[in-house]
Amino acid sequence: MSPLFFVHIPKTAGTSFRLGAERLFGKEKVVYDYGKDSDATSPVTRDFLYGETVDAWGFAKACHRHSVAMMAGHVPIARFVSLAGVGNSVTFLRDPLQRIASDYAHFVRHYGYQGTFREFYSLPVMHNRQSSFLTGMNLEAVGMVGMTECYAESLKLINARYDIEIPQREDNRGKVHLGDVHDISEKDRVELTRLNRRDIALYNNARHLFDQRLSLFHKGQPYSHACLIEVNSRQVAGWAWWEGDDDSPVEVEVWINNHHVGNAVAVEHRPGLCRLRVPRGGYIGFSRPVDLKPGDQVQCRIAKTGQWFPTQPRQVPSPGK
Repeated sequence: MSPLFFVHIPKTAGTSFRLGAERLFGKEKVVYDYGKDSDATSPVTRDFLYGETVDAWGFAKACHRHSVAMMAGHVPIARFVSLAGVGNSVTFLRDPLQRIASDYAHFVRHYGYQGTFREFYSLPVMHNRQSSFLTGMNLEAVGMVGMTECYAESLKLINARYDIEIPQREDNRGKVHLGDVHDISEKDRVELTRLNRRDIALYNNARHLFDQRLSLFHKGQPYSHACLIEVNSRQVAGWAWWEGDDDSPVEVEVWINNHHVGNAVAVEHRPGLCRLRVPRGGYIGFSRPVDLKPGDQVQCRIAKTGQWFPTQPRQVPSPGK
């Protein structure tokens, strides 16, 4: 099994998660990449990724030789997803406004930042930070996306998905408990919302997916990584695969304006996803010819479990849009 890849987005309970992983796997089995100048970055990472020659494959082979159980760091998902596989990639997301308030408190507390909260969140580098870590990735493909506000439930899902037992911790917090809320004025809330629209949309989608996954878990039903990619007047298309080791093809129902119009089986090749090391050698795509008009509402459902995707129907666009 490839090691887990933990995309540690700052102030999303990531420190609690990685230290819990250290306790389970052993510190020597967790490899970090927090940048060239960080003391937390592991020697093997420095040797292969920050030396004169950058050798990502050599890094992966070294991790394999040492039976590394998890790679982690403040790095974008593109950093290691092709080495670990998207199914072994894990991250946490947090309410964007609460996350940036926590980040500000962290900078004041640990780095002596003396600017105002507004000055801090107005810095372009602070805008849509969670989205920046997941650039180019469909959230539906990521192995597990936990929610900081539901940390215990997230950990339960992660442990069940990967058959591990990472213990629950609460480390590096600015508040007494992970669920505590930072006070944000209405004026700041309005401006933060304007500056972080991508993060807010990402978080809302992640929350819907998480609730759906948790519901299936409680019912003892499998979760499907599934995404509707194309909707036009002639066809609908997307991809789907089962989480875990089940590589049987996924049967997808196609619904138009709340009516079931037929099924498709996800067995078509999607070579563009192979770099993510998706299951079935990339044969996870589906498509179905349809006759649609602008304004029609399209949604799909996993035939076996009733899991809807996307979580809200997609509308057929008008020509030229």
